[in-house]
Amino acid sequence: MLTGTIRDASSGTPLARATLLLRGTPLTVTTDDAGRFTIRALTAGRYTLLATAVGYASDSLTGLVLGDGERREVVLPLTPVAMMLDELVVTAGRTAERSGEAVASVATLPARAMTNRNVATVDRALAFVPGVTFNGEEQLDIRGSAGMARGIGSRVLLLLDGHPILTGDGAELDFRNIPMLDLDRAEVVKGAYSAVYGSNALGGVVNIVTAPITATPQTVVRVHGDAYDFQPEYAWSGERQGSFGLGMQHSRALGSVGARAFVGYEGSNGFAENGEYSRWLGRVKLGSTPSAPQPWDAYAVVSRERAGEAFIWRSADEPYRVPETAVGNYTEGFKVWTGGSVTPFAQTTSLLRLSPYVNVNSLENHFQDNDDRHTAVKPGLLAEFAWYGAPQHAVRVGVDGAGTWVTSNYIGDPKLLDAAAFAQDEVQLTSGLKATLGFRVDHHRTNLTEGEWGWSPKVGAALRVASAATVRASIGGGYRAPSAIEQFVSSQQFGFQVVPNLALTGERAWSGEVGTTMTLAHRLRLDAAGFASYYADLISPAPAPGQPFVFQFQNVARARVTGADIGLTAQLVSRLLDLEASYLFLDTEDRDTGDPLPYRSRHNFTGSLQLLQGLAGVDVRYRSRVENVLAFPLDNRSATMVLDLRLGYRVLNVLWQAKVANLFNRFYVDVQERNPGAPRSFTLTAVYGL
Repeated sequence: MLTGTIRDASSGTPLARATLLLRGTPLTVTTDDAGRFTIRALTAGRYTLLATAVGYASDSLTGLVLGDGERREVVLPLTPVAMMLDELVVTAGRTAERSGEAVASVATLPARAMTNRNVATVDRALAFVPGVTFNGEEQLDIRGSAGMARGIGSRVLLLLDGHPILTGDGAELDFRNIPMLDLDRAEVVKGAYSAVYGSNALGGVVNIVTAPITATPQTVVRVHGDAYDFQPEYAWSGERQGSFGLGMQHSRALGSVGARAFVGYEGSNGFAENGEYSRWLGRVKLGSTPSAPQPWDAYAVVSRERAGEAFIWRSADEPYRVPETAVGNYTEGFKVWTGGSVTPFAQTTSLLRLSPYVNVNSLENHFQDNDDRHTAVKPGLLAEFAWYGAPQHAVRVGVDGAGTWVTSNYIGDPKLLDAAAFAQDEVQLTSGLKATLGFRVDHHRTNLTEGEWGWSPKVGAALRVASAATVRASIGGGYRAPSAIEQFVSSQQFGFQVVPNLALTGERAWSGEVGTTMTLAHRLRLDAAGFASYYADLISPAPAPGQPFVFQFQNVARARVTGADIGLTAQLVSRLLDLEASYLFLDTEDRDTGDPLPYRSRHNFTGSLQLLQGLAGVDVRYRSRVENVLAFPLDNRSATMVLDLRLGYRVLNVLWQAKVANLFNRFYVDVQERNPGAPRSFTLTAVYGL
């Protein structure tokens, strides 16, 4: 048994929620409120212990020798640093590793960064991650893989603590149902990652990781209010347009169980007509103690929402109003996400983890042209086994399956079955060279169509060329099965007739990259990569054969996306002034027509100049002109640049924040044609206990 304490090297203060990784084993633990940790079930041998904590440089103890039945006590001090430059991540390879050692490009967004940006939902902060763009509301795109589908059939897999949380019927993203108050970090893996995570990871993975629950009771309250300030020529309502939100969270230990509960409300009358919404959200999380020999956790998220639907503007002179035929359109939705993980055994050489989940979503349209409704239930299970047969060799195998039952007046009642098996072999060839080989096979079928198979291999390597510099290279395949909505929809949507396509098949991709990560004196980090992705059988709306003015989802495109992304983090003045910047270059092509892919910008830039460790800052987002669109190609298109200004100040245990978004009140189209971006807004936020 290995026990010990993690402390601040300067003050000697114990560090709660530090993460410990025992190199060459699958074992990780977090420290409790007293900075204490315990790692059980250790066999005799020589070990290396790696410790990381937010705001501290990672460090390790090497050459720890344990005899049979020996109990060893250690103390490891960590040095405070202004920036976290080599975080511990779990998403890239389903195992804990430092981000700079991963064979794939992975970016980490810590909770502190999201809090400092004064955002109401995670996606608003993800927009500043290198390689990430948003093509409208919640239309997440990684390295140009996604484009625009109004949320249907996401090519990026969204996870909550490793559990998939896309909707069962449409594979849609929904960041609004992720509470902000219990986050630890967001991990973004870029490129085709189906070999590890299966369908929908065609373009990458976003894993939202919540914070561990400590024994000390904690209450957090967040309240915010927003007001919009319209450009004079576009003011459309005599009312004050804005939003309001309130969230309350409490966590504590209940015996040997950690418990956390959240309840919140968000409401707005929207900056555009039909842009109003009203949403209630609740979340419960339970978990074992940080040093439990058989760790487990369980969660439930419940939300209820009524939201207006603004599909397109009324005219260029009235961009914040909708056509008269759409006035009053709204939807009512209900979602439940439940799941958890249990580890029946975790030893130095092996680990077994079971992760069941059940996702339920329902939606009812209250439109002038339809009253469509649907409900989907999707239970699933992931079982994975890790074997560390040698100190430098790890093998992971697993099975992954889910069933989906849909009940709908416009999709019908299809039943979907997805099953997969995967294996991954990771070898530390030398002290500085790691190689990974993986393979996954997916099977997708419905009760109305024949089944199909998807094959997703991957190979990658990471080489540490200096103490603070690594290079990496990887190539992998991707597969995404069509969603129930894409394949079976039969409806009138926004004036267009959409019919089913039983011949629809899955999308496939190959993606490769070469990249590097360099860190200098804990003051500068550079992460850069060049990448190339090739896609086949991309699913998109297209005219139905022989049916004028009728559409359906079809496998219509082969595509190429090449480019580079660069992320830079620098401490300019110690604890006073920091710089974060990212640049994404995209060169895209529809390989059938030779045209650029729609809804991509060739040049994409974000930058943040931050004061007082992020409490104040200036944020900028820039996109060059979208090169191609699917409708209204004659509309004027231009580059977009939005500047935000924010300020925060702590008084006792309350963080007061003010923010001006779109400072210069620029009018712009939010990527999709005839959809206006938000005008200037003013936000006041107060957070207690965080």
